Amino acid sequence: MKYTFFIFALSLLAACSPVQDADVALPALPGPPAFSAEFIPNDSNHVIVRDLSSGFFDRTWEFTGGVPLQSKRLLDTIFYPKAGTYNITMYASAEGGGGTSLNTLSVKVPKDAVGQCDPQVALLTGDCGTAGKCWTFTHAAGAVKVGPTPGSSEWYTAPANGLQAAQYDDKFCFYFPGSSFVYDNNGQSVDPFNGYAVVNYTPPTGMTWFISKGAGASGEDRIVLPQGAFIGVWDSGPLYDIVSLTESKMVLRSKIVNTNGWFDLTFEKVP
Repeated sequence: MKYTFFIFALSLLAACSPVQDADVALPALPGPPAFSAEFIPNDSNHVIVRDLSSGFFDRTWEFTGGVPLQSKRLLDTIFYPKAGTYNITMYASAEGGGGTSLNTLSVKVPKDAVGQCDPQVALLTGDCGTAGKCWTFTHAAGAVKVGPTPGSSEWYTAPANGLQAAQYDDKFCFYFPGSSFVYDNNGQSVDPFNGYAVVNYTPPTGMTWFISKGAGASGEDRIVLPQGAFIGVWDSGPLYDIVSLTESKMVLRSKIVNTNGWFDLTFEKVP
C-alpha cells in the first residue's frame, strides 16, 4: 500500500509540473531612422526636415529652440529665431513591434532672424513697425465657430457679444522686430479643459511667430506659434491657417486640440 501511494503521488507531481514553451523571438531594435534637415534657400532661420526612413509607422520630431518644438509630420518647416547650434531629433517606431529608435542631427543658425516685410506681414504686424499690432475677438456674431471639418460651424456659432468678458479683453499682439508674439490676457483666461471657467493664467514670455507659405489645410498661409501657445481659445493652435486678413479684420482656422474638429476664429484690430 505504501509503495502504491508513493507511485500515485509521483504521478500527481508529474501532472502538475509546469510546461515551458520555447521563447518567442522579439524583433531586434531597428537602426536609426534617416532624415534630412536643410535650410530654405537664402533663409538661414528656416529649416525643412524630411523623413527619409522606411519600415516605421510613426514618428515624433523634437526641435530644441525651434518653432514648433515638436511635430509628427512627414515634412515640416522649423523656424529658429536666434543664432546658435540646435539638435533635431526624430524618434521612429518600427513596424512589427521592433521598438523605437532615434536619430539626431545638428544645425547651426548663423544669425538672429530678420523677417521680410511683405504685404501680409505688414497687415498682421502694423506695417512692420516697432509698435506692433494687437488683435482681439470681434463682438459680432461668429467670433467662434466650431465644426467637424475646416470651415464648418455645425457644433457651435457664438452669437453677438456671446463670449465671456475674460475673452473680450484678451489681446494677441504681433511684432515684426524679432518676430515676437505676445498674449496679453490681463491676468485671466478661459480654461476649456476646466468647464470653460475663468482662471488666473500667466502666458509664457519670449514667444515667436512665423508665416509658413501655403502650409494650411487647403493651401492657405499659416501662422506658426511655439508648442502650447494659442490665439483666441486655449484648445486651439499652435497652427493657424489665415482664412482672411485685412487692415481691420482677421479670420484664423485651427484644429481643436486632441479632437477631430476645427475652429474658425474672427478678430478685430485693437483700436
